[in-house]
Amino acid sequence: MENDGVMAEAQVKWDLGFGREQTREVLWRCDALRAGRLYQRTLFGTKQEAEQFVARLRDAEPDQMFEVEAIKASAMWN
Repeated sequence: MENDGVMAEAQVKWDLGFGREQTREVLWRCDALRAGRLYQRTLFGTKQEAEQFVARLRDAEPDQMFEVEAIKASAMWN
């Protein structure tokens, strides 16, 4: 397996909140980065949920950077 530069300890969490009740074309991915490397990846059903998550973590983890982006659900599941 090739080393893709992502930390082996990085966590992926699936927090689809209210989004898990419905099938959606778009999911919201939130990547937490520390020192430019992926620390944690979390998926949300709505942009609002992702932004609320980032707001809470910015206070608790000021040394992390956060990126929120829309992704197609088909990129995650077939």
